[in-house]
Amino acid sequence: MARKSAGSSDFNMAEEIRNLLVEDQLLTGKDVLNQLRKKFPKQPINEGSCQVAFANARKKLGLSTVRKKRPAGNIGRGRTSRTWTASSRAISSQSADTAVPGIELLLAAKSLLQHCGGDAALATAALKQVASLQVQ
Repeated sequence: MARKSAGSSDFNMAEEIRNLLVEDQLLTGKDVLNQLRKKFPKQPINEGSCQVAFANARKKLGLSTVRKKRPAGNIGRGRTSRTWTASSRAISSQSADTAVPGIELLLAAKSLLQHCGGDAALATAALKQVASLQVQ
């Protein structure tokens, strides 16, 4: 840890910023920086450090909302988007018109999975083979 100079022991930027925010909660970061420079003219104040201390003080006092970060992982990276084919659009439009074809498709998919022993990869491979045999 760096050694503090003798004159810097009376200046705690975070504490001063908290005191200013308690007095006036509507202050902006620039306002706080200007008030600190007026109050402590001989003290060197780093603008970036002041802004970070200002944001942290606002969080600590409950003056700002803290947004949750998105979960880490491959969300949005390296994943291909879903492409819609003409047949899938036709199926979705049919199921939107009446509920019966949608149910029939689900029942057919269920029976295919039962026939494949519950193996979805095997059922998908079978459907791909059938699709490759069909000529349009």
